[in-house]
Amino acid sequence: MRPRFLWRDGKPETTADRYDSTVVILHSLSVGVEQLCARSAGAASVEELRPRFCTQCGRVARDGGRVRVQGHGCYSRQVCGLSERWIVIWVRRYVCRDCGHTMSRLPDGLHPWRWYAAAVIVEALYRHLILGETARAIGVRFGRNGDAREWRSLRRWRAQLLVSPTLWGWLGSRLGISRRAESPTQGRLHLTRWLGEMRIAWESVAKVFEGLAAAVRASLRGLVHNRKQAWPATQFRPGIGSGSDSGSRPMALPTEKDSGRGPPR
Repeated sequence: MRPRFLWRDGKPETTADRYDSTVVILHSLSVGVEQLCARSAGAASVEELRPRFCTQCGRVARDGGRVRVQGHGCYSRQVCGLSERWIVIWVRRYVCRDCGHTMSRLPDGLHPWRWYAAAVIVEALYRHLILGETARAIGVRFGRNGDAREWRSLRRWRAQLLVSPTLWGWLGSRLGISRRAESPTQGRLHLTRWLGEMRIAWESVAKVFEGLAAAVRASLRGLVHNRKQAWPATQFRPGIGSGSDSGSRPMALPTEKDSGRGPPR
């Protein structure tokens, strides 16, 4: 079995374990979602975003004049941000020519496989669980139809916060959270612990809204996702050995070849 590498501070780390799922690396881009389109002027180039090593086999991205980790096109995804509402962005993908493993580079403001920007999710939960605003009013703020009285995403986010790997689940154990929030009271507790971890004074509405975007970016910076887990790139997490599906196309996900069937309800 070939050893696996994770790059850290420009150097590879090795282990005998392997990840066989597509790895998504969150890349630090301190800009708004509306500036993230890989095909727009001023966007980071293929070379700027190229990983230094393959996160699966550890091969260096450039070996002399040979490029081992090469650009693999872009895929589109819809996303709703705090200011720009629904837009389509293009995410750069890379592939290792040696092992066939694919890697995508996302900005820090987005969770993988989530329709809404991370700051939108937290603000919506804060308005719902702390300020007591209705689901209808919150939905209207983020571009939903004003006739809809319910917003199922709010209940889903409340339940998954600090538990799901795509909603800061890696922080849950450190904050004493191991189960989904089954009630608004539990959801409020989880949210206040998240805000405390981000050093945001949750009692102050102005401070929450002022520091939310920066706190979210800081919390997501330098993470690696493999669909089942998320962890800082500077910490190794043992994987699950199985038949490799690197580079395979998962079905029914809004982050792949097209932008999906439409915004969630």
